[in-house]
Amino acid sequence: MKNKPIVDKANNSTMGVPHARQRMMAYFQFSMIALVFVLVFGIVYAISLKKEQKNKIDYSTAQLIQFDLPADDAPVVVYETDKGTFKAVLFPDEAPKYCEYFTELVNSGYYDGTYVFAVQEGVYFMAGSKTSDGLDDDNTDKSQHAPEKSKDLWPFYGAVAGYGNQKSMFDSTIQAGSRDLFIGSIEFTDEIKEQLDSASDNTLLNNAFKDKGGVPNFSQQYTIFAQVYDGFEAYDQLLKAAVVNKGDDSGNNADLRPTEALRFNKVYMSTYGENKNDVFFSTDARQNSENSSSSAE
Repeated sequence: MKNKPIVDKANNSTMGVPHARQRMMAYFQFSMIALVFVLVFGIVYAISLKKEQKNKIDYSTAQLIQFDLPADDAPVVVYETDKGTFKAVLFPDEAPKYCEYFTELVNSGYYDGTYVFAVQEGVYFMAGSKTSDGLDDDNTDKSQHAPEKSKDLWPFYGAVAGYGNQKSMFDSTIQAGSRDLFIGSIEFTDEIKEQLDSASDNTLLNNAFKDKGGVPNFSQQYTIFAQVYDGFEAYDQLLKAAVVNKGDDSGNNADLRPTEALRFNKVYMSTYGENKNDVFFSTDARQNSENSSSSAE
């Protein structure tokens, strides 16, 4: 009877349990916790994988509507900035919820006086923040919206995307918030062109990236809802703005805040009929891409 545990009823515990049994009980409890965690993680991963497969984009049928001539009544957003004015046409049929949300913010004057708060030279700039460093304050609209991804909207040079937080710890999907991502372009080296061609067999889409520029790695990651078509001189100045610290070659220790305060002084809605620039759409990407494809053959 030496090893019989003594029950401490006052503290609802056992005393005198041999050390081996105590270790075994502790190990068992830890194992059960770990098992539950693995099961939960596995279920979440399976759901995420199923969702990803369900939402998989068919690249082969992608169109290039960003270079189609808009109707006169197509919605246009006008950005008056410290570096000049640029304009973008919206795509409410492809991103209806975000376009509605964005338009409401614009019409309320939300973006007037907001900042460009991050610049990756030539590749993108981020703007629409109430603060110069991109952090929230009491005036920040913190709404987060599920992404609206279209097979016909792509991160070409001049594309505008809603930018928000990661959905959750187990879901890396980027939500669409009040801040926006304005896309520039990477350098399309021969190596990158080869990688692009091997990733997709849609020659039209691939050649559009090569001809127009853009950031292919952003494809189907964000809610693209607009395309800049006018005012590229101002747009490029924002893309090339000097930053506090570019970091090393890998971008480590970077501080991408502009060294000077860059603001959207006034942002307002209009229509394409009132802000035409048919020249941008006259060099149709389909024709350019088809010519590039024919010459390659």
